[in-house]
Amino acid sequence: MKILKFIGSWQFWVSAVLAIVLFFGLLQGTFFWLGAYTNHGVQVEVPNLNNLTLDQAVIKLDENGLEYEIDTSKYDPKYKSYQILDIYPLIGSNVKKGRRIFIRANAKTWKPVTVPNIIGKYKYLAFSQLDLVGLKVTDTIYEPSLATNTVLKLLHKGKDIQPGVTLPRFSSLTIVLAKGLAKNVSVPSFIGLDEETAKEMISGNLFSIGSVIYDDPDDKENARIYYQVPAPSNVYDQGQPIDLYLSSKPLEQLKDKIRDLDATFNKIHYEEDSLNNANAGISTFREPASIAPPPARNTPANNTGTLSKREIQKRTTSTKEDPKRPGRIIIE
Repeated sequence: MKILKFIGSWQFWVSAVLAIVLFFGLLQGTFFWLGAYTNHGVQVEVPNLNNLTLDQAVIKLDENGLEYEIDTSKYDPKYKSYQILDIYPLIGSNVKKGRRIFIRANAKTWKPVTVPNIIGKYKYLAFSQLDLVGLKVTDTIYEPSLATNTVLKLLHKGKDIQPGVTLPRFSSLTIVLAKGLAKNVSVPSFIGLDEETAKEMISGNLFSIGSVIYDDPDDKENARIYYQVPAPSNVYDQGQPIDLYLSSKPLEQLKDKIRDLDATFNKIHYEEDSLNNANAGISTFREPASIAPPPARNTPANNTGTLSKREIQKRTTSTKEDPKRPGRIIIE
């Protein structure tokens, strides 16, 4: 009964009318504020940005009170650098001031790519990885190496490049591949060299380093190579070991040892060949006077004017020239 009595009182109806007026007043005020804040009904037209440079398009958007966001992440060679390709909202659309316009423009050039690490990888895998990042292989070079068809190095404009460097997309590369080790290669002469120099030459010629034997291990500083196995000019497969014999003694004191080594390792090799190799090689590192020259073949072995037994045997034995080794005489 009290509630019904209160509803029927004038105080209730006055309060209700005031509440309704206040509610609608706040609602209208909110809409008015939103319209002013959002520029409701105030629109601008998206300008035509075609045939404009990117800088000109930005200036025009600023003049119209429009924000912008530019994407230049992709490059298409069919279009000019920074040419505008797409706009959203579309040209001619009515938008509010301050609206953000999305622009897609052509990049200046190809985005740089990182050279992948393909050193030591098989060639087909290397080619696919280079193609995946957008690099082109325009030439292939083969060099002797143990791992056949693996990548040894990469060249760009004739210079070595390392994995991890950045290059323009679609740059041309030259790839150097291993072709395996060669067979029947002529062995170079290491006679007269010191140990370190000889080792560098052996590795550079793709042979392996075998035994290194010193006559006097306490005198390595002045030691030079006087004998090698296999002998110079012999044919040998790359990757096989080469043994080195070093000494600091004069050649005269090494002749017997060279003969013994020839008898062990090089029986078909002429004794004089090893001596001449040692003489020619070691003389480049020592004064010529320190090496006694071998006696001439037409000089008698004694000073009495008579021929030695060996000379008599040479003169009375029939001889002929070896057709396989010109200048060499076969004694029969």
